[in-house]
Amino acid sequence: MSAKSNEIRSKLALLQLAEELGSISKACEIMGYSRDSYYRFKKQYQTAGERGLKNLSRKKPAIKNRLSPEVEEQVIEIALDYPNYGQAKAAEILTARGCPISASGVRTIWVRHNLETKKNRLIALHAKALQKGDDAAQQYEQLHQIDPADPIFDCLSPGDTCVQDTYALGDIAPLGELYQHTFVDGYSQYAHAWISTEADSSAAVKFLQQQVLPWYREHKIDINTILTDRGTEFSGRKAAPFKDALEALNISHVQMRAYNGPVVNGLAARFQTQAFNEFYEPFLKANMIESIEQLNAQLQLWCEDYNHNQSISGRYTLGRTAVEVMGLK
Repeated sequence: MSAKSNEIRSKLALLQLAEELGSISKACEIMGYSRDSYYRFKKQYQTAGERGLKNLSRKKPAIKNRLSPEVEEQVIEIALDYPNYGQAKAAEILTARGCPISASGVRTIWVRHNLETKKNRLIALHAKALQKGDDAAQQYEQLHQIDPADPIFDCLSPGDTCVQDTYALGDIAPLGELYQHTFVDGYSQYAHAWISTEADSSAAVKFLQQQVLPWYREHKIDINTILTDRGTEFSGRKAAPFKDALEALNISHVQMRAYNGPVVNGLAARFQTQAFNEFYEPFLKANMIESIEQLNAQLQLWCEDYNHNQSISGRYTLGRTAVEVMGLK
């Protein structure tokens, strides 16, 4: 039995013992809890059932020594101004500018934005030029010998390469087994998500056609390629509805094992982990769920905040929000 299961059982035992003894003080003394803890556990249980007794994860990003946004912005600027320079030379230039930073500090920021190699810095430089909408892209290509046809350019624009995935949320009482269908734009990291009781190929098609495509059509953005893993909803005999739908929509389908291939392949997993930590865990702990519609409505509010307000690391986003990279803000 896991530590979390033991923790929940211990809190339930305290509530039950207090009821059996008719004395909160006596029960707390026997179980080793304070009266304040008892009342907190009771309120959590009345609000969200056993889920309310689960402690939230204490894992937080290690940002104690993280540099300020202003310094991070300068480090990214150096990467794009001098893509041929390594981390030591970049640190030297920044220090000379009055922004003291070590070579390892430069690398830490470059890794976070996928800029740690010369090729990745050139790709980011090219993407930034395209986003400016002027002739700079061609100039950069000539200056740095960048080939737009190079297959390393896995994302050339919004909609060029997107990621679709299905994430098992587990058994959420009283709704049963739930799944999050996820769609992330590889260029901007703009994300769509929807909760369903189904995880098969037909459910993946329904999510794509009803939740994703209308948004892209509204903003006049074409989806060229969808990248998926080899789950049964996307691969094999049971995946016929999804394959047929993409063929009818003239969308290319690329399948890869998790974390192999282009940098976009891990975007769905990172988004789903963030959604679990920032939305599902605290919301399910604090609320009793009555319907899947209620849960979906709250998820859409969280997604709107993610897309419009959260700075996103990446060689195409470079710390901007998804809507900013999309050109919608």
